[in-house]
Amino acid sequence: MGNIAHQDHKLSHHIDWGAWVFRFTVLFVLGIILAPIVIVVYSSFSGKTHMSWPFTDLTFRWYREVLERPIWVRAFINSLIIGLLTSVISLAIATPAAFAVSRRRQRETMFIRSFIGSPLLVPPVITGISLLMVLSRAGLRGTYLAIAIGHTLWAAPLVFITMNAVFERYNPIYVAAAKDLGANALQAFFKVTLPIVKSGLISATFLGFVVSTQEFIIALFLYAPSTITLPVEIYTAIRYELSPGISAISVYMIGIVGAALFVIDRVIGIERIGFTGKG
Repeated sequence: MGNIAHQDHKLSHHIDWGAWVFRFTVLFVLGIILAPIVIVVYSSFSGKTHMSWPFTDLTFRWYREVLERPIWVRAFINSLIIGLLTSVISLAIATPAAFAVSRRRQRETMFIRSFIGSPLLVPPVITGISLLMVLSRAGLRGTYLAIAIGHTLWAAPLVFITMNAVFERYNPIYVAAAKDLGANALQAFFKVTLPIVKSGLISATFLGFVVSTQEFIIALFLYAPSTITLPVEIYTAIRYELSPGISAISVYMIGIVGAALFVIDRVIGIERIGFTGKG
């Protein structure tokens, strides 16, 4: 009995080293990912006129100053306009394609899927140079539409992937039932199909918007002074000065993405993004 009790005591104090290694690895990876964000946020409150460690005299000065400078406000508005254009164009192109592909067998659509995803494999510098030549000849260089077209080459494949996953889970029997009950094709779309795929459309729209607002290289080739985007403006600014105002702008961009995620979570739930049940 004594030996059994002793063995039970040893087992109760056994350390699961595998679990501890896993936890440490997760925390280490999260630390690497979050460290740059923490540094950017912390430096945005620096009271100095330039970036230097340590950051002292913490202040909200830079958050007010960037909002009072027209150059930053204009770049921010340009990024919003181009992001919305990119989302609309990407949805208009990728959603019908995803619906058509989802209705066919895997073997028949393998080439189509690879073709649609091919822009992601092309270096953005090559894409930017090609678009610069084509859109300049068309007289579109420096317009909102030109930059949105460039961003669509990256956003549309991601929107396609999202919507294709949505439509593959979508059961067309609901539309057939609606038509049996007297609904025409338009009514079936708005009353049945749209509510089912709504969460996927929201997530795809958000994805296209985020890709556009964060993209830098293609916009660098296609922008004009009146259509400069926020990432390009940041790049231009840091070539001449490195002030905490750059960090403040970066925090604003992080906040926009975070706010959008919060709204989506409150409206449809993050766990439901891309979900469309079959019944």
